[in-house]
Amino acid sequence: MADYSSLSKKIRWLFYAGCLGSVGLLGTALPAHATTETTAVQQAKKAVKGIVLDENGEALPGATVNIQGTTVGGTTDFNGAFSITASESDKLVFKFIGYQTQVRNVKDLLGLSSVTITLEPEAKMLEDVVVTGFQEIDRKLFTGAAAFVNMKDVKLDGVPDATQALQGRVAGVSVDNVSGSFGTAPRILIRGNASLNGSNKPLWVVDGVVVEDLVEVSSDDLASGDARTLISSSIAGLNPDDIASFEILKDASATALYGARAMNGVIAITTKRGKSGKTSINYNGSFSIRRRPTYDQFNIMNSQQEMSVFRELIDKGWIDVTTAARAKSYGAVGKMYDLIAKKEIPWDNNGITNESFLRKYEGANTDWFDILFKDSFTQQHSVSLTSGTEKSRYYVSLGYLNDDGQTIADNVERYTISTRADFNVTDRFDIGVNLTGSVRDQRAPGTTSREYNAVDGLFTREFDINPLGYALNTARSIRPYDENGDLEFFRQNYAPFNIVHELDNNYLDIGVTDISMQADLKYKILDNLKISSTLQYRRVVSKTEHIITEHSNQAEAYRAASTQVIEDSNNYLYRDPDNPNNEPVSILPTGGFYNTREYTLDSYYARNLISWDPKIGTDHEFTVLAGQEIRWADRNNSFYDGWGVHYDQGKLVQTHPLVSKALSENGLRYFGTDGNKDRFEGYFATMGYTFRQKYIVNLTGRVDGSNQLGKTNKSRYLPTWNVSGAWNASEESFLADIDWLDRLKFKATYGLSGSIGPLTSAEVSSSGFLQQRAYDSEREGSLKIDNLANDDLTWEKLNEFNAGVEFGLFGGRLSGGFEYYNRRSHDLIGTVRTSGIGGESFKFGNRFDMDSHGFEVTLNATPVRVGHFSWSSSFTWGYNKNEITSLDLEPTIGRAVNANGVASLGNARRGLYSLKYAGLDARGIPTFYGEENSKIQYLYIQDRLDDFKNLEYEGSVDPIGNGGFVNTFKYKNLSLTVNLTYRYGNVIRLDDLYPGSGFNDFRALPKEWADRWALPGDENITDVPSIVDRLTSRELDTRGLNPHALYNKSDIRVADGSFVRLKNVTLSYNLPKPILKTLGLNSAKFSLQGHNLALLYSDDKLKGQDPEFFNSGGVALPVPKQFTFSVNVGL
Repeated sequence: MADYSSLSKKIRWLFYAGCLGSVGLLGTALPAHATTETTAVQQAKKAVKGIVLDENGEALPGATVNIQGTTVGGTTDFNGAFSITASESDKLVFKFIGYQTQVRNVKDLLGLSSVTITLEPEAKMLEDVVVTGFQEIDRKLFTGAAAFVNMKDVKLDGVPDATQALQGRVAGVSVDNVSGSFGTAPRILIRGNASLNGSNKPLWVVDGVVVEDLVEVSSDDLASGDARTLISSSIAGLNPDDIASFEILKDASATALYGARAMNGVIAITTKRGKSGKTSINYNGSFSIRRRPTYDQFNIMNSQQEMSVFRELIDKGWIDVTTAARAKSYGAVGKMYDLIAKKEIPWDNNGITNESFLRKYEGANTDWFDILFKDSFTQQHSVSLTSGTEKSRYYVSLGYLNDDGQTIADNVERYTISTRADFNVTDRFDIGVNLTGSVRDQRAPGTTSREYNAVDGLFTREFDINPLGYALNTARSIRPYDENGDLEFFRQNYAPFNIVHELDNNYLDIGVTDISMQADLKYKILDNLKISSTLQYRRVVSKTEHIITEHSNQAEAYRAASTQVIEDSNNYLYRDPDNPNNEPVSILPTGGFYNTREYTLDSYYARNLISWDPKIGTDHEFTVLAGQEIRWADRNNSFYDGWGVHYDQGKLVQTHPLVSKALSENGLRYFGTDGNKDRFEGYFATMGYTFRQKYIVNLTGRVDGSNQLGKTNKSRYLPTWNVSGAWNASEESFLADIDWLDRLKFKATYGLSGSIGPLTSAEVSSSGFLQQRAYDSEREGSLKIDNLANDDLTWEKLNEFNAGVEFGLFGGRLSGGFEYYNRRSHDLIGTVRTSGIGGESFKFGNRFDMDSHGFEVTLNATPVRVGHFSWSSSFTWGYNKNEITSLDLEPTIGRAVNANGVASLGNARRGLYSLKYAGLDARGIPTFYGEENSKIQYLYIQDRLDDFKNLEYEGSVDPIGNGGFVNTFKYKNLSLTVNLTYRYGNVIRLDDLYPGSGFNDFRALPKEWADRWALPGDENITDVPSIVDRLTSRELDTRGLNPHALYNKSDIRVADGSFVRLKNVTLSYNLPKPILKTLGLNSAKFSLQGHNLALLYSDDKLKGQDPEFFNSGGVALPVPKQFTFSVNVGL
């Protein structure tokens, strides 16, 4: 375990000091400035009368109305009315907490019998400032690359994950919805990949505090389908209705204050807060229907077409009585031979099949999507209360989500609460208190974790019952029910199998509780000198129960030995290494499994800031900020794998005595605990200078320390820095006469940021196991080194240069920006070769480098604004290309041709390689180009990439370009928004056309098989290989993969990943004010929204394969087409 004791003590004392200092502020407030009344110039004074209203036309009682530069004034009465006497040369200042301050010239108000002042909420001001989580900076003076997204403009009704709303909205931000399962985070990349093996996920910040992950799932593994992905989202417990806005911080300047954690960018969320004034209640409800998939979307044979292929498999020796008897899986044909062998049905006269038996399955044409999926219903409800006075403001929200699941095997319920209270204790001392919580109960199909098989180069998953994978990969000639309506079983894993039955007896129950408490303390020493503290505690508890009953196929597989042939073939039976001549036995003779995984996170955070904003005259403005932050995150997890649990008998447990022996022989345990104590501290300072609001220069420095890295201070501590500048050219006098130029700013930044990388410790890690010996008394417990120590292991680093221009033209009708960046990632962590001393050949080290560059374009336009009609558009484009410039170890061929992509020297971080297809030979068997253009039909895929030079580099599996195009049309109270998203420049490995382990009748068949080679000469007209006979297949399968499996990894099985998708269409209507007044409402809005509506363009080669979704099985489900009706009512 890492030696973090000294660092931990330092952090603990800093945290206590922060708490004590903050508490001290509560008890002792510095005296406020004395105020003196300024005597107004004795001019002729006149009375100004009027009313102050909010954005909804409601009166604002308690709003202040003062003469600017004086203390003369007062507050509005209960009806929002005011009356003040002022000179014609004076200016009146209208203020109300939570609203934008408004200044009006008295001379413009004279002559009006009554003045109406409408104040706009501060929410609109969010667009004018950059909220970094540490500071709120005037966007005009901001020098970095950041993008503001107002939640009300992008919210997807009926979509519980708020992050999906960012897709296509921000240039340079790629959002891939890798799964439609709740809790799985989208794969979000800001300016592409910055790390080689570490997580490339952005840092999430909510109300100024970094949100810690409960479990670490890298951006690459989000599509894995493993159960851990369901708890991978940092903000799955956050109700989208509680979010006010997002600020996406992209470059080294924007993220500078986050230092060594911000290499992948930052997404800062600001939640809603209370407002002064009349109490308001808001209800938001959405009701969604999601459509199930259909076979029209995919390229799969029907049962009649399948049966014609199965008959060829019979003819070529792939399926007969013998193969059916020992088959791990079989469908209708295998079942026929099994029943013939048992003499339950007879042979036909031809002595080959029972045709009447096969015909009933030939006509089955099972619609697995109809069996396993449904047109599901989801409802979300949120009720919020907003209230406050000049001294206190409150926000309370309750949320409920009920999703009955898009399949028969999944559903979820979520409850959320958010409370926020802000108090102006004195004119100089403010306190904010925030309490949030969420509780989630979820069910998902049972699954095991996928594993990489180095022999065949594939990721595999035992006992995969993913509904989508089953529907796409299972023969339609298999029936779920027989003629009597009873469940019909076939064979899978050597045991009887029915998917409907299995989903009822093999499932995950997931519970997640997430609670956080936060306090924000602010004290104004002087008007331009402030101190603040932020304290937070968060606890997350997750428990996953994997229920595998005694009736499940997974349990039955461990005791499947109905015949001697199956007993000999079944690798789930136990074979005693001490008695190799003994028969295999079941160590699960009765009962099922009860597997649990528990994860807990206790996160503590403290930050203290001091800021000083002096001015010298009107020309010189300074901003100085300094502070420190500490955090510690204690992660603990435990697991228990119970054997022999009898669910039908009240969970009676009868564990076979050989279970412990079998587990120990494989270095496994049936229970265990693990934990990680993550300690982190940071010290930072930033200084900015502005001259006449034209020229801006900023300097930022920070030092971070972590106990997760090497032992030396040099390894554990990383100084980061940034220098940036901007020129507001539109403020220059020589551009002042250009009427159509509203805003023009040039900016540039350069800096260093970092990341912890893929590891949680630089210490040696090991695992225990029991040595095999002839006698029990001679066995010894042993340790195996999993990872060697590296005392010098340090931070991954990123140097970044950014230059950009922002502009606004024609009175706000056209605005946008352009950014160029160049990044150099270095000291990246990966596997490096060692001398081999000590018995280990590899360890982790900072030995890899990667360069990337890119462009970003944002355009916002209002082409039409006529009367009550307007049309506005927003276009975003981001381009990113990376290249590995230093790599110690080339990947294996198996990894290189895998659909996930792999890093290789001189190419993209996730590049895809393929064998070069050379056509079919005279027998319809695929061939490939080898060295010197020779033709080969096999390849040893465990060789390194540099051992075989003839692979084709296809390109990156990550897109190099992406963006969105949003159009909004408004007419009076009616609004229509259409959102298109796109990406391009990546390649996709098509789903396997041929099985790598031989042909069978359980697997669904793609329609391409209808065009397969059948007769000599067909090699000239088709590229779909033949079905070779079983004997020929054995002859070919001499090394590595057989030719048909290699065909799946050839260049002919690669498609362009570019697409254009109609992501959202929203039609909304706001009730007119007269109707609202009649109904006694402040607001009412009704909306219809379609989500994930259509794929407008994609490569024809995909044939229904979604270019955005990776079908990995497990708990991963597609993002469905969804229609939502929502209503929002304010009281």
